[in-house]
Amino acid sequence: MGAKHFLALLFAAGLGVGVGAGRAAVAAPAVAAPAVAAPEYRVIVAGPPGSSAAAINSAGVVAGSYTPAGASGARAFINRGQGLVDLRQIGTASAPRAINDKDQVLGNWTSASGQTRGVIWHRGQARDLGIIPGMLVTYHLDINNAGYVVAEARQDGAFHSFLRAPNGAIRDLGSLPASDPITNATTLNDLNQVTGGSGEFALPEIPYHAFTWTRGVMRDLGDAGSAPNVGNGINNRGQVTGFASVLSGGPHDRIAFIYTNGRLQDIDGRPPTVERFSEGMRINGRGHVVGSSDHLRGFVYRGRRMQSLNTLVDPRPAWDLWPGDINDAGQIAATGYRNGQMFAVRLDPIRPSLEAPIVRTPEEDAALSLLDPPPTPPQAAEEAALDAAARAREVVQPVQQ
Repeated sequence: MGAKHFLALLFAAGLGVGVGAGRAAVAAPAVAAPAVAAPEYRVIVAGPPGSSAAAINSAGVVAGSYTPAGASGARAFINRGQGLVDLRQIGTASAPRAINDKDQVLGNWTSASGQTRGVIWHRGQARDLGIIPGMLVTYHLDINNAGYVVAEARQDGAFHSFLRAPNGAIRDLGSLPASDPITNATTLNDLNQVTGGSGEFALPEIPYHAFTWTRGVMRDLGDAGSAPNVGNGINNRGQVTGFASVLSGGPHDRIAFIYTNGRLQDIDGRPPTVERFSEGMRINGRGHVVGSSDHLRGFVYRGRRMQSLNTLVDPRPAWDLWPGDINDAGQIAATGYRNGQMFAVRLDPIRPSLEAPIVRTPEEDAALSLLDPPPTPPQAAEEAALDAAARAREVVQPVQQ
């Protein structure tokens, strides 16, 4: 495997390059900051010891992974709030990446031969997505409410990103201008807008540019003075969060950003005289961001400043929280560490939000209806009956709080 292949795969796996470097840098053990007197979030344990959370949908359903006693590999699960539901095992190991509002869970699984393939779990069944045709390695990364999937794949010295339609049609997203390009998508929204990192392959560090892809056009989001820059999350308004490299501070300083109204906005907030390492991971429809940093650990940004999640929960269990996703209701899927063990958790806001409801524009409604036409009354009734039957078959395992 060439250096280009190796580094690209590390990016896709969340290790060593781009986003993964940020995670590795901020995940060192540290003492959690003191908690506030009035907690703002309630911690709900969603999985057993050793579990982790990957995503959350608008109904608060958490998707994560765990390894049952005696099992040789990880398994995917969901938790609707009543307990863990083990998803159908596929291959030697499987792990979820995303969940949409139809409770379709997207993930990857490992075949007996060691090949990584995509899978969608829905209504108790696991549908193998395989790999992108003609590609050697494929990582499936995100799924939206219309069932479109974004994926990365490698073959013949190139690393591409793709949009896969529910009918199986596949479109290469292309790349930003470069003589030897590399593109790594990360996520998409319900309007099929995609974000990630793209740029020229170069060593020792790939100078990714954060991008958005909309209907075949890839746009460079600019930078904060240096590279790499990567988009990690995008909401239906086209706002993006991720990390941007800066020239001040240390040699690899990165700041969490929001891209909105055509510009990158620094949400780290610290002065350029100090070393900074932060990144946004996901952004909801209100522009609220969850991510991680070297000074706050896991954080939430709700329009004013980044706040450590460890200071916004009851201090007595001594949680160390690392968020992975946030929904429009403000619920957060996170992996929490407590007494030397890790757990998939959901953070529920304790007080109701005073913000106005999110209202879609007519243009958004039209675009969403085009991608995912609303069902007719008979179709809606049939879908509801199928969902109810599938839930009745689920075996719910209680999770100790």
